[in-house]
Amino acid sequence: MTKHKYLRKELLFLLSSSLLALFLLIGCQKQPDLLFGSTYTDVNTGANVVLVDTSTILMSTVLVDSTATSGTGYLMVGAYNDDYLGRVTTRAYMQVVPPSSLPTLDPRADNYDSIGMILFARTGNPYYGDTTVYQTYVVNQIDSLYQFGNNQFAWWSNRSQPLGPDLGSASVRIEPNRPSTGGISNTSQGTGDTVRIPMDPALGQQLYTMIYNKSDTITNNTIFQNWFHGLCLSSGPNIANLIYGFKDSAVMRIYYRENGVVSIGKYIDFALGNKSFQYNNLRPDYTGKPLNNIIRPTQNPQPPPATLSTAIGHVGYVQTIGGLNVKLTFPNISSIALRQDYIGLLRATLVVKPVPGSFSTIWRLPPQVGIYTTDQNNLLIAPVAALGTAGAQTGNLTLDYFHPLNTEYIYDVTNFVKFQLTNPSPIATQTGLMLTIPSPANTAAFNRLIIADQSYPIDQRITLNVYYISLYPHQ
Repeated sequence: MTKHKYLRKELLFLLSSSLLALFLLIGCQKQPDLLFGSTYTDVNTGANVVLVDTSTILMSTVLVDSTATSGTGYLMVGAYNDDYLGRVTTRAYMQVVPPSSLPTLDPRADNYDSIGMILFARTGNPYYGDTTVYQTYVVNQIDSLYQFGNNQFAWWSNRSQPLGPDLGSASVRIEPNRPSTGGISNTSQGTGDTVRIPMDPALGQQLYTMIYNKSDTITNNTIFQNWFHGLCLSSGPNIANLIYGFKDSAVMRIYYRENGVVSIGKYIDFALGNKSFQYNNLRPDYTGKPLNNIIRPTQNPQPPPATLSTAIGHVGYVQTIGGLNVKLTFPNISSIALRQDYIGLLRATLVVKPVPGSFSTIWRLPPQVGIYTTDQNNLLIAPVAALGTAGAQTGNLTLDYFHPLNTEYIYDVTNFVKFQLTNPSPIATQTGLMLTIPSPANTAAFNRLIIADQSYPIDQRITLNVYYISLYPHQ
Protein backbone atom coordinates (compact mmCIF):
# COMPACT_ATOMS: atom_id res chain seq x y z
CA MET A 1 0.00 0.00 0.00
CA THR A 2 1.31 3.44 -0.90
CA LYS A 3 -0.03 6.47 0.88
CA HIS A 4 0.58 10.15 0.18
CA LYS A 5 -0.05 13.49 1.81
CA TYR A 6 0.48 17.04 0.53
CA LEU A 7 2.20 20.02 2.09
CA ARG A 8 0.20 23.19 2.74
CA LYS A 9 0.65 26.00 0.19
CA GLU A 10 2.41 28.31 2.64
CA LEU A 11 5.19 25.70 2.94
CA LEU A 12 5.71 25.32 -0.79
CA PHE A 13 7.76 28.48 -1.24
CA LEU A 14 10.31 27.41 1.35
CA LEU A 15 10.63 23.96 -0.19
CA SER A 16 10.87 25.06 -3.80
CA SER A 17 13.33 27.90 -3.03
CA SER A 18 15.80 25.64 -1.26
CA LEU A 19 15.33 21.86 -1.57
CA LEU A 20 18.93 21.43 -0.47
CA ALA A 21 18.21 23.32 2.74
CA LEU A 22 15.33 20.92 3.39
CA PHE A 23 17.60 17.93 3.05
CA LEU A 24 20.10 19.53 5.43
CA LEU A 25 17.32 20.13 7.91
CA ILE A 26 16.23 16.52 7.64
CA GLY A 27 19.77 15.34 8.27
CA CYS A 28 19.96 17.43 11.46
CA GLN A 29 16.64 16.42 12.97
CA LYS A 30 16.89 14.00 15.86
CA GLN A 31 13.46 12.41 15.37
CA PRO A 32 11.61 14.13 12.47
CA ASP A 33 7.86 14.25 13.09
CA LEU A 34 5.41 13.76 10.24
CA LEU A 35 2.22 15.41 11.37
CA PHE A 36 -0.40 13.95 9.04
CA GLY A 37 -3.89 15.41 9.19
CA SER A 38 -4.83 19.07 9.27
CA THR A 39 -1.25 20.16 8.58
CA TYR A 40 -1.63 18.84 5.02
CA THR A 41 -4.13 19.63 2.30
CA ASP A 42 -5.13 17.85 -0.86
CA VAL A 43 -3.71 20.11 -3.54
CA ASN A 44 -2.63 18.84 -6.91
CA THR A 45 0.72 20.59 -7.15
CA GLY A 46 3.77 20.95 -4.96
CA ALA A 47 5.80 18.62 -2.77
CA ASN A 48 4.44 15.42 -1.26
CA VAL A 49 5.46 13.01 1.47
CA VAL A 50 4.85 9.46 0.32
CA LEU A 51 4.56 6.56 2.75
CA VAL A 52 5.38 3.06 1.52
CA ASP A 53 4.45 0.41 4.09
CA THR A 54 4.29 -2.68 1.88
CA SER A 55 8.00 -3.48 1.56
CA THR A 56 8.64 -7.22 1.63
CA ILE A 57 10.41 -8.34 4.82
CA LEU A 58 11.99 -11.77 4.91
CA MET A 59 12.24 -12.96 8.50
CA SER A 60 14.63 -15.69 9.63
CA THR A 61 15.61 -17.07 13.01
CA VAL A 62 19.36 -17.42 13.44
CA LEU A 63 20.52 -20.18 15.79
CA VAL A 64 23.80 -19.75 17.64
CA ASP A 65 24.74 -23.08 19.20
CA SER A 66 25.86 -21.57 22.53
CA THR A 67 26.31 -18.43 24.57
CA ALA A 68 28.81 -17.62 27.32
CA THR A 69 27.23 -18.21 30.73
CA SER A 70 30.23 -18.35 33.06
CA GLY A 71 30.84 -15.92 35.89
CA THR A 72 27.34 -14.42 35.76
CA GLY A 73 26.98 -14.20 39.53
CA TYR A 74 23.87 -16.41 39.51
CA LEU A 75 23.14 -20.12 39.70
CA MET A 76 20.22 -20.36 37.25
CA VAL A 77 18.29 -23.52 38.00
CA GLY A 78 14.94 -24.89 36.88
CA ALA A 79 12.79 -25.84 33.91
CA TYR A 80 9.61 -24.75 32.17
CA ASN A 81 7.37 -25.73 29.28
CA ASP A 82 6.96 -22.99 26.68
CA ASP A 83 4.22 -23.01 24.05
CA TYR A 84 6.74 -21.79 21.47
CA LEU A 85 10.18 -22.94 22.66
CA GLY A 86 9.22 -26.34 24.05
CA ARG A 87 10.91 -27.55 27.22
CA VAL A 88 13.69 -25.30 28.51
CA THR A 89 15.96 -26.63 31.26
CA THR A 90 18.92 -25.02 32.96
CA ARG A 91 21.33 -26.25 35.62
CA ALA A 92 24.35 -24.77 37.36
CA TYR A 93 27.87 -26.18 37.60
CA MET A 94 30.38 -24.99 40.19
CA GLN A 95 33.60 -25.83 42.02
CA VAL A 96 33.89 -25.64 45.79
CA VAL A 97 37.08 -25.32 47.84
CA PRO A 98 37.94 -26.09 51.47
CA PRO A 99 38.33 -23.17 53.85
CA SER A 100 41.80 -21.64 54.03
CA SER A 101 41.79 -22.07 57.81
CA LEU A 102 40.62 -25.40 59.24
CA PRO A 103 39.35 -25.87 62.79
CA THR A 104 41.20 -28.19 65.15
CA LEU A 105 38.75 -30.95 65.95
CA ASP A 106 38.82 -32.88 69.21
CA PRO A 107 37.25 -36.36 68.95
CA ARG A 108 36.49 -36.28 72.69
CA ALA A 109 34.29 -33.17 72.34
CA ASP A 110 33.45 -32.66 68.68
CA ASN A 111 30.98 -34.81 66.77
CA TYR A 112 30.00 -34.79 63.12
CA ASP A 113 26.35 -33.91 62.53
CA SER A 114 25.40 -33.55 58.84
CA ILE A 115 26.21 -32.00 55.46
CA GLY A 116 24.10 -29.85 53.16
CA MET A 117 24.04 -27.34 50.31
CA ILE A 118 23.13 -23.79 51.28
CA LEU A 119 21.58 -21.58 48.58
CA PHE A 120 20.69 -17.93 49.05
CA ALA A 121 17.20 -16.88 47.94
CA ARG A 122 17.34 -13.23 48.95
CA THR A 123 14.43 -10.87 48.36
CA GLY A 124 14.47 -9.65 44.77
CA ASN A 125 16.51 -12.56 43.42
CA PRO A 126 15.57 -12.89 39.74
CA TYR A 127 13.22 -15.58 38.51
CA TYR A 128 11.34 -16.56 35.37
CA GLY A 129 8.04 -18.41 35.50
CA ASP A 130 5.54 -19.37 38.19
CA THR A 131 6.70 -18.90 41.81
CA THR A 132 3.50 -20.26 43.41
CA VAL A 133 4.64 -23.88 43.02
CA TYR A 134 7.13 -26.11 44.80
CA GLN A 135 10.26 -27.02 42.88
CA THR A 136 12.68 -29.82 43.68
CA TYR A 137 16.39 -28.98 43.67
CA VAL A 138 18.92 -31.78 43.26
CA VAL A 139 22.67 -31.84 44.01
CA ASN A 140 25.08 -34.13 42.14
CA GLN A 141 28.84 -34.45 42.21
CA ILE A 142 30.61 -33.85 38.90
CA ASP A 143 32.15 -37.14 37.81
CA SER A 144 35.19 -35.99 35.82
CA LEU A 145 37.99 -33.44 36.05
CA TYR A 146 36.49 -29.94 35.80
CA GLN A 147 38.93 -28.08 33.54
CA PHE A 148 39.20 -26.21 30.25
CA GLY A 149 39.80 -28.19 27.07
CA ASN A 150 42.19 -27.23 24.31
CA ASN A 151 41.64 -23.65 23.08
CA GLN A 152 38.84 -23.19 25.64
CA PHE A 153 38.78 -19.91 27.57
CA ALA A 154 35.23 -19.79 28.96
CA TRP A 155 32.27 -22.00 29.78
CA TRP A 156 29.32 -22.01 27.40
CA SER A 157 25.62 -22.73 27.72
CA ASN A 158 25.78 -25.96 25.67
CA ARG A 159 28.56 -27.52 27.74
CA SER A 160 27.54 -30.31 30.14
CA GLN A 161 29.52 -32.42 32.60
CA PRO A 162 29.15 -36.12 33.47
CA LEU A 163 27.48 -36.55 36.85
CA GLY A 164 27.61 -39.09 39.64
CA PRO A 165 24.61 -40.24 41.73
CA ASP A 166 22.35 -37.77 43.50
CA LEU A 167 23.84 -36.46 46.73
CA GLY A 168 20.59 -34.95 48.01
CA SER A 169 17.44 -33.00 47.15
CA ALA A 170 14.79 -30.73 48.62
CA SER A 171 11.39 -29.46 47.43
CA VAL A 172 10.90 -25.77 48.19
CA ARG A 173 8.59 -22.90 47.32
CA ILE A 174 10.30 -19.51 47.13
CA GLU A 175 8.55 -16.14 47.28
CA PRO A 176 11.20 -13.93 45.67
CA ASN A 177 9.43 -10.61 46.33
CA ARG A 178 8.64 -11.25 49.99
CA PRO A 179 10.89 -9.52 52.54
CA SER A 180 13.02 -11.93 54.59
CA THR A 181 13.80 -9.62 57.50
CA GLY A 182 12.39 -9.38 61.00
CA GLY A 183 12.06 -13.14 61.37
CA ILE A 184 10.09 -13.51 58.14
CA SER A 185 11.16 -16.21 55.69
CA ASN A 186 10.61 -16.09 51.94
CA THR A 187 10.98 -19.85 51.56
CA SER A 188 8.65 -22.67 52.56
CA GLN A 189 11.47 -24.10 54.71
CA GLY A 190 11.11 -21.17 57.14
CA THR A 191 14.86 -20.57 57.05
CA GLY A 192 14.98 -16.87 56.26
CA ASP A 193 16.66 -16.16 52.94
CA THR A 194 18.26 -19.59 52.49
CA VAL A 195 17.37 -22.90 50.88
CA ARG A 196 18.91 -25.94 52.53
CA ILE A 197 19.43 -29.22 50.70
CA PRO A 198 20.45 -32.19 52.91
CA MET A 199 23.27 -34.19 51.32
CA ASP A 200 24.71 -37.70 51.63
CA PRO A 201 25.80 -38.15 55.30
CA ALA A 202 28.56 -40.57 54.26
CA LEU A 203 30.20 -37.84 52.15
CA GLY A 204 29.96 -35.45 55.10
CA GLN A 205 31.54 -37.96 57.47
CA GLN A 206 34.37 -38.59 54.99
CA LEU A 207 35.12 -34.88 54.64
CA TYR A 208 34.88 -34.35 58.40
CA THR A 209 37.43 -37.12 58.98
CA MET A 210 39.78 -35.58 56.40
CA ILE A 211 39.53 -32.23 58.18
CA TYR A 212 40.27 -33.85 61.53
CA ASN A 213 43.33 -35.60 60.04
CA LYS A 214 44.46 -32.44 58.19
CA SER A 215 44.60 -34.58 55.05
CA ASP A 216 46.53 -33.07 52.12
CA THR A 217 43.40 -33.70 50.05
CA ILE A 218 41.85 -30.92 52.12
CA THR A 219 44.89 -28.70 52.67
CA ASN A 220 46.08 -28.76 49.03
CA ASN A 221 43.47 -27.31 46.69
CA THR A 222 44.92 -28.91 43.53
CA ILE A 223 44.69 -32.36 45.12
CA PHE A 224 41.19 -31.56 46.35
CA GLN A 225 39.97 -30.55 42.87
CA ASN A 226 41.40 -33.74 41.40
CA TRP A 227 39.43 -35.71 43.97
CA PHE A 228 36.26 -33.64 44.37
CA HIS A 229 35.66 -32.19 40.90
CA GLY A 230 32.66 -30.01 41.65
CA LEU A 231 28.89 -29.88 42.07
CA CYS A 232 25.86 -29.58 39.82
CA LEU A 233 22.60 -28.04 40.96
CA SER A 234 19.54 -28.95 38.89
CA SER A 235 15.76 -29.24 39.16
CA GLY A 236 13.94 -32.50 39.69
CA PRO A 237 12.15 -34.49 36.98
CA ASN A 238 8.79 -32.79 37.55
CA ILE A 239 8.45 -29.53 35.61
CA ALA A 240 7.50 -26.67 37.92
CA ASN A 241 7.62 -23.97 35.21
CA LEU A 242 10.17 -21.91 37.09
CA ILE A 243 13.80 -20.89 36.75
CA TYR A 244 15.30 -19.29 39.83
CA GLY A 245 18.54 -17.34 40.05
CA PHE A 246 20.41 -18.14 43.28
CA LYS A 247 23.43 -16.04 44.15
CA ASP A 248 26.79 -17.66 43.49
CA SER A 249 27.67 -17.28 47.18
CA ALA A 250 26.32 -20.81 47.68
CA VAL A 251 28.27 -23.12 50.01
CA MET A 252 28.57 -26.81 50.85
CA ARG A 253 28.38 -26.85 54.64
CA ILE A 254 29.46 -29.50 57.17
CA TYR A 255 27.73 -29.26 60.55
CA TYR A 256 29.27 -30.56 63.76
CA ARG A 257 28.74 -30.09 67.49
CA GLU A 258 31.24 -28.97 70.06
CA ASN A 259 30.22 -30.63 73.28
CA GLY A 260 31.01 -29.18 76.67
CA VAL A 261 29.02 -27.75 79.51
CA VAL A 262 26.82 -26.44 76.70
CA SER A 263 26.61 -28.16 73.31
CA ILE A 264 27.36 -25.63 70.55
CA GLY A 265 26.50 -26.14 66.91
CA LYS A 266 29.27 -25.19 64.49
CA TYR A 267 29.93 -25.58 60.78
CA ILE A 268 32.67 -25.65 58.14
CA ASP A 269 31.97 -24.08 54.74
CA PHE A 270 33.26 -25.18 51.35
CA ALA A 271 32.58 -22.04 49.31
CA LEU A 272 32.67 -21.49 45.55
CA GLY A 273 36.28 -21.23 44.44
CA ASN A 274 37.04 -19.76 41.03
CA LYS A 275 33.71 -18.05 40.25
CA SER A 276 34.62 -17.74 36.58
CA PHE A 277 34.34 -21.55 36.52
CA GLN A 278 30.74 -21.38 37.66
CA TYR A 279 28.45 -21.54 34.63
CA ASN A 280 24.90 -22.39 33.62
CA ASN A 281 24.04 -25.12 31.16
CA LEU A 282 20.94 -24.49 29.01
CA ARG A 283 19.13 -27.40 27.34
CA PRO A 284 16.21 -26.50 25.05
CA ASP A 285 14.01 -29.28 23.67
CA TYR A 286 11.92 -28.16 20.67
CA THR A 287 10.22 -31.53 20.18
CA GLY A 288 6.66 -31.13 18.92
CA LYS A 289 7.07 -27.42 18.20
CA PRO A 290 7.55 -25.69 14.82
CA LEU A 291 10.95 -24.54 16.08
CA ASN A 292 12.08 -28.18 15.90
CA ASN A 293 12.50 -27.58 12.14
CA ILE A 294 15.16 -24.93 12.68
CA ILE A 295 18.47 -25.44 10.87
CA ARG A 296 21.15 -26.36 13.39
CA PRO A 297 24.92 -25.89 13.11
CA THR A 298 26.63 -29.01 11.81
CA GLN A 299 30.25 -28.02 12.47
CA ASN A 300 32.28 -26.00 14.91
CA PRO A 301 33.05 -23.32 14.09
CA GLN A 302 30.64 -22.22 11.36
CA PRO A 303 28.49 -19.15 10.66
CA PRO A 304 25.19 -19.46 12.53
CA PRO A 305 22.52 -20.79 10.15
CA ALA A 306 19.27 -18.90 9.45
CA THR A 307 15.83 -20.49 9.00
CA LEU A 308 13.02 -18.63 7.24
CA SER A 309 9.89 -17.97 9.29
CA THR A 310 7.82 -19.95 6.76
CA ALA A 311 9.55 -23.15 7.96
CA ILE A 312 9.08 -22.57 11.70
CA GLY A 313 5.49 -21.46 12.22
CA HIS A 314 5.53 -18.12 10.36
CA VAL A 315 7.18 -16.37 13.30
CA GLY A 316 10.63 -15.30 14.41
CA TYR A 317 12.13 -16.23 17.78
CA VAL A 318 14.34 -14.00 19.94
CA GLN A 319 15.84 -15.43 23.12
CA THR A 320 19.51 -14.65 23.06
CA ILE A 321 20.51 -16.85 26.02
CA GLY A 322 18.95 -19.72 24.05
CA GLY A 323 20.95 -18.74 20.96
CA LEU A 324 17.90 -17.41 19.07
CA ASN A 325 18.01 -14.09 17.19
CA VAL A 326 15.91 -12.73 14.32
CA LYS A 327 17.38 -11.57 11.01
CA LEU A 328 15.42 -9.29 8.68
CA THR A 329 16.22 -8.73 5.02
CA PHE A 330 14.49 -6.45 2.52
CA PRO A 331 14.93 -7.90 -1.00
CA ASN A 332 12.96 -5.23 -2.89
CA ILE A 333 13.78 -2.11 -0.94
CA SER A 334 16.02 -0.62 -3.66
CA SER A 335 12.99 -0.37 -5.97
CA ILE A 336 11.75 2.61 -3.94
CA ALA A 337 14.70 4.71 -5.11
CA LEU A 338 13.92 3.74 -8.73
CA ARG A 339 10.47 5.32 -8.67
CA GLN A 340 10.17 8.22 -11.13
CA ASP A 341 8.87 10.56 -8.43
CA TYR A 342 11.50 9.69 -5.80
CA ILE A 343 13.53 12.70 -4.64
CA GLY A 344 14.97 11.71 -1.28
CA LEU A 345 14.40 9.66 1.86
CA LEU A 346 12.78 11.46 4.77
CA ARG A 347 12.46 8.76 7.39
CA ALA A 348 12.13 4.99 7.89
CA THR A 349 10.76 3.16 10.90
CA LEU A 350 10.54 -0.53 11.71
CA VAL A 351 7.55 -1.66 13.79
CA VAL A 352 7.96 -5.08 15.46
CA LYS A 353 4.83 -6.77 16.80
CA PRO A 354 4.86 -9.72 19.22
CA VAL A 355 2.42 -12.48 18.33
CA PRO A 356 -0.78 -11.82 20.33
CA GLY A 357 -1.05 -14.34 23.15
CA SER A 358 2.67 -15.14 23.11
CA PHE A 359 3.45 -13.02 26.17
CA SER A 360 2.04 -12.47 29.66
CA THR A 361 3.12 -11.39 33.12
CA ILE A 362 4.72 -14.83 33.51
CA TRP A 363 6.17 -15.31 30.01
CA ARG A 364 7.60 -11.84 29.87
CA LEU A 365 8.76 -9.78 26.91
CA PRO A 366 12.31 -8.41 27.04
CA PRO A 367 12.09 -4.72 27.97
CA GLN A 368 14.96 -4.03 25.59
CA VAL A 369 15.69 -5.60 22.19
CA GLY A 370 18.74 -4.31 20.35
CA ILE A 371 18.95 -3.82 16.59
CA TYR A 372 22.15 -4.34 14.61
CA THR A 373 23.28 -4.54 11.03
CA THR A 374 24.20 -8.05 9.95
CA ASP A 375 26.06 -9.54 7.02
CA GLN A 376 25.45 -12.45 4.67
CA ASN A 377 27.00 -14.79 7.28
CA ASN A 378 24.39 -13.79 9.88
CA LEU A 379 26.97 -12.13 12.11
CA LEU A 380 26.42 -8.89 14.01
CA ILE A 381 28.24 -5.86 12.61
CA ALA A 382 27.22 -2.69 14.46
CA PRO A 383 24.27 -1.16 16.33
CA VAL A 384 21.80 0.81 14.22
CA ALA A 385 21.62 4.38 15.51
CA ALA A 386 18.52 6.53 15.18
CA LEU A 387 18.67 9.49 12.80
CA GLY A 388 20.75 12.29 14.28
CA THR A 389 21.87 10.29 17.31
CA ALA A 390 24.62 7.91 18.30
CA GLY A 391 24.46 4.66 20.19
CA ALA A 392 22.26 1.58 20.21
CA GLN A 393 18.47 1.46 20.10
CA THR A 394 16.41 -0.89 22.25
CA GLY A 395 12.95 -0.58 20.69
CA ASN A 396 11.08 1.81 22.99
CA LEU A 397 8.72 -0.99 24.00
CA THR A 398 5.03 -0.10 24.33
CA LEU A 399 3.56 -2.86 26.50
CA ASP A 400 -0.21 -3.35 26.81
CA TYR A 401 -1.48 -6.59 28.35
CA PHE A 402 -5.14 -5.52 28.02
CA HIS A 403 -4.85 -4.64 24.31
CA PRO A 404 -2.02 -6.87 23.02
CA LEU A 405 -2.21 -5.45 19.49
CA ASN A 406 -0.97 -2.16 20.89
CA THR A 407 2.24 -3.82 22.10
CA GLU A 408 5.17 -3.04 19.83
CA TYR A 409 8.83 -2.16 19.50
CA ILE A 410 9.68 0.76 17.19
CA TYR A 411 13.08 1.50 15.64
CA ASP A 412 14.34 4.38 13.56
CA VAL A 413 16.10 2.65 10.65
CA THR A 414 16.54 5.70 8.43
CA ASN A 415 20.31 5.38 8.24
CA PHE A 416 20.12 1.70 7.32
CA VAL A 417 17.42 2.19 4.66
CA LYS A 418 19.23 5.17 3.15
CA PHE A 419 22.28 3.00 2.57
CA GLN A 420 20.30 0.03 1.28
CA LEU A 421 18.32 2.09 -1.25
CA THR A 422 21.43 2.57 -3.36
CA ASN A 423 23.60 -0.32 -2.13
CA PRO A 424 25.33 -1.67 -5.29
CA SER A 425 26.73 -4.79 -3.62
CA PRO A 426 25.71 -8.12 -5.17
CA ILE A 427 25.02 -9.40 -1.64
CA ALA A 428 22.89 -6.42 -0.64
CA THR A 429 19.77 -8.58 -0.41
CA GLN A 430 21.57 -10.93 2.02
CA THR A 431 22.55 -8.18 4.44
CA GLY A 432 19.99 -6.80 6.83
CA LEU A 433 19.08 -6.19 10.43
CA MET A 434 19.41 -8.45 13.47
CA LEU A 435 17.20 -8.27 16.56
CA THR A 436 18.91 -9.55 19.69
CA ILE A 437 18.44 -9.13 23.43
CA PRO A 438 21.17 -7.38 25.41
CA SER A 439 21.10 -10.32 27.82
CA PRO A 440 21.44 -9.59 31.53
CA ALA A 441 23.38 -12.06 33.61
CA ASN A 442 20.34 -13.20 35.58
CA THR A 443 17.13 -15.04 34.76
CA ALA A 444 15.68 -12.03 32.91
CA ALA A 445 17.81 -13.42 30.09
CA PHE A 446 15.02 -15.99 29.56
CA ASN A 447 12.56 -13.29 28.47
CA ARG A 448 11.66 -13.98 24.84
CA LEU A 449 10.01 -12.29 21.89
CA ILE A 450 7.92 -14.15 19.30
CA ILE A 451 7.54 -11.92 16.22
CA ALA A 452 4.71 -12.14 13.70
CA ASP A 453 5.90 -12.22 10.08
CA GLN A 454 4.03 -10.69 7.15
CA SER A 455 1.65 -13.65 6.81
CA TYR A 456 -0.25 -12.24 9.80
CA PRO A 457 -3.02 -9.62 9.48
CA ILE A 458 -1.69 -6.13 8.84
CA ASP A 459 -2.28 -4.90 12.41
CA GLN A 460 -0.31 -7.83 13.88
CA ARG A 461 2.72 -8.15 11.64
CA ILE A 462 6.13 -6.60 11.31
CA THR A 463 6.16 -3.49 9.10
CA LEU A 464 8.75 -1.23 7.49
CA ASN A 465 7.45 2.31 6.97
CA VAL A 466 9.44 4.33 4.43
CA TYR A 467 8.66 8.02 4.03
CA TYR A 468 10.12 9.76 0.98
CA ILE A 469 9.75 13.12 -0.74
CA SER A 470 8.13 13.41 -4.16
CA LEU A 471 7.64 16.58 -6.18
CA TYR A 472 4.38 15.63 -7.87
CA PRO A 473 1.13 14.24 -6.55
CA HIS A 474 0.00 10.60 -6.52
CA GLN A 475 -3.50 9.46 -7.23
